[in-house]
Amino acid sequence: MNQPHRTSASPWRGKQPSPAEVAEDYPREWFEFVDPDDSEHLISVDLTWLLSDYRCAFGTDACKGIDPERVDAGCCIHGAFLTDEEDRDRVVDVVKQMEEAPRVPQKNQKLPDGSSDPGGWWQNRPADTGKWYEAIDADTLDEPLEPWLEWDELENDDGEMEPALRTKVVDGACIFANRAGWPGGRGCAIHQFAEGNGLNHVDVKPDVCWQVPLRRLEEWEERPDGQEILHTRITEYDRRAWGGGEEFEWWCSGAPGTHAGGESLWKTSKNELRALIGDAAYAVVAQHCREREAAGARQAFGPSGYPLLSIHPATRAAREGLEPDEV
Repeated sequence: MNQPHRTSASPWRGKQPSPAEVAEDYPREWFEFVDPDDSEHLISVDLTWLLSDYRCAFGTDACKGIDPERVDAGCCIHGAFLTDEEDRDRVVDVVKQMEEAPRVPQKNQKLPDGSSDPGGWWQNRPADTGKWYEAIDADTLDEPLEPWLEWDELENDDGEMEPALRTKVVDGACIFANRAGWPGGRGCAIHQFAEGNGLNHVDVKPDVCWQVPLRRLEEWEERPDGQEILHTRITEYDRRAWGGGEEFEWWCSGAPGTHAGGESLWKTSKNELRALIGDAAYAVVAQHCREREAAGARQAFGPSGYPLLSIHPATRAAREGLEPDEV
C-alpha cells in the first residue's frame, strides 16, 4: 500500500492548492470486478483517473515541484520511506548495478570534475558506496546500514510513530534526485538508469516512488452473507493522499500541464498497474478501457450535455485549452 511522506512542520502549512490546479472534488466513475485469479478479491478502479491523459513530468519544465525553492527535485524532497526488506534489497541490488554499468555519454557530455560516481548515473552518490559493498561481501560490518539510507519515523496503521528507513535527504531532496546541470539531466537516478538499460523501473525503484501517481487502498470487507473478501481500490494519488498536502506549493495530478500527454494513463502506467493488481486483473481493466475509448466515451456527451464518462477536469482543461478555474 502507498505510504505518504509525512513531515512534522512545513513553511507552507495552511496554504491553499495552487491556482494552476483544478478543484479537488469532482465526479469520478468507477469500474468494479472480481479478480480472475481470486474469487475472494474485489477490485475497483477509478476510470476517471485511468482514462485521463496524465503523464509524470518529473525532469521536464512542466514539473513545477512541490517546493518552489527546489523545483528541479520535483516531489522528491522528503526522501522515500521503504516498505519492507524486499523493498530495501531491491535498492541494494540496483545501486550495485549502477556501480557496474557505466553510462554511455551523449554527444558533448562528460562527468563533472571530481565526480565520485564511476557509472555516471548518480549525482549525489556517497563516496563510500564502493567500500560499503566490499565490506558487505567480506562480512565485516556490524551495522550494515546502506550509505544512502537513514532512520526516521513513520506513522503506522494504528496512528503510532515507529522507526522507519528512508533514503537520505541531500541539499533538500532525496539522495537519488539528480539536479539540473547533471549530464544525464534532472530526475531520479534509478529511473534514468532503468531507462538507459532497458529495465522496468517498477522492478528497481522503491515502492512508493513507482506507485505514485497511482494509489492502492486495500481493506478486508465482510459481505452480507458473512463471506470476507479483500477489496482493492486503485485511484489517483492526489494532494490529499499525502496526509493533506497543504505544504505543497503545487501538485501535479490536478495540473492541466501534466495532462497533455495525449495517451491514457491505463496504457502509460501498465507496468505499475500490473504490479499493483496482477496481470489477469490488468487485462480486464485494459479491455474495458479499450472498449470505452473505442466507443468515444472519453469525449462523448449525452443529450443533456452531461459527459458519458466523468472526464478528469485537468485532462479536459488540457484538451480544450481552458484555465483550471474554467473547468
